[in-house]
Amino acid sequence: MNQTVPSLAKVQQGEKAGNHGWPAAVFTGMVLGAALFAFSPRPAPPFPATQVYPDRLLVNGLAENGKRLLAASEEGHILIADDPKGPWLDATVSPQRGDTFTQVQYIGDGVALAVGHDDWIVRSEDNGQTWKEVSYNQDADQAAPLFGVAGPFEGKVYAFGAFGTLMQSADQGKTWQSLKSDAIGDKHLYGMLDGGGTLLLVGEQGLMLKSTDGGVSWQPLKQIYNGSFFGALALPDKGWLVYGMRGHVFISHDQGQTWKDSVTPAPLSIFGGAVQSDGKIFLAGAQRTVLVSDDGGAQFKIFAQGERQTLAAVLPLADGEVLVAGEPGLSIQKSLAATTGAGGVQ
Repeated sequence: MNQTVPSLAKVQQGEKAGNHGWPAAVFTGMVLGAALFAFSPRPAPPFPATQVYPDRLLVNGLAENGKRLLAASEEGHILIADDPKGPWLDATVSPQRGDTFTQVQYIGDGVALAVGHDDWIVRSEDNGQTWKEVSYNQDADQAAPLFGVAGPFEGKVYAFGAFGTLMQSADQGKTWQSLKSDAIGDKHLYGMLDGGGTLLLVGEQGLMLKSTDGGVSWQPLKQIYNGSFFGALALPDKGWLVYGMRGHVFISHDQGQTWKDSVTPAPLSIFGGAVQSDGKIFLAGAQRTVLVSDDGGAQFKIFAQGERQTLAAVLPLADGEVLVAGEPGLSIQKSLAATTGAGGVQ
């Protein structure tokens, strides 16, 4: 039987051809594999929040929910922490407009709203970790800064600000509608409280308005002061407290029909306030001043004080301390009775 045996030369030629084709095939497979991996859907890796320096930012508003603390700041920053001493982290805001936030408020368990310039409103459902935009005015000629957010009051949340801007939401801040009133006009609005179904709205030039129909209509109260009111607090005894320019503080126990002056130690403007669980009232304002009252607001004394820079918000803490926010950023203040210095955020 004849059998054809291939020559060595042909065998070697075949081996060389095979050796040349193998790397090319492998390379092609690698390229295809890389392409499939690059374009295949997969979750993005989580990026940790960035730690920030809270004493290097202007901070305008504070809010708390259990241990979680929120701070509304300039340049689109919302800071979060689980301890007032930090670390303070930069929450994710999407889209990031870079505008200044002026106030932040919890409106439910883990649900919060923050407001700022250009009618900017953002909303968080994860205790402040991430924020999504729900309102923004891109018309520079019509946009105005929002100065505050309040509620929920009977299921409604309110945002208010410059030139009579007043907005209302009935779905926990997901959508908003504008409210108009001749009583408001174009005055700046700075504070709101709910006094048992009656809303009080305060603003510039002594503006005080009351609504008994959920903000549909507003009636002006008798003017008691021609300077601006920068905030309002509902007190545990169902009283109303308003504060503003040159240290003026007033209290009403008949839903705004009559008002009584509180005694304050200095004519320094007040921009922020809070009520502690034990009924103590804290106010913060010019010259890094913090005032405290333990008699329902009849009299205030200096809790802490510094120089020049202005505070915009105050939040009572445990152990007789308060967290304050403003031009110097965030810091922890102790009572002058306990120390002659002020503790800072570590």
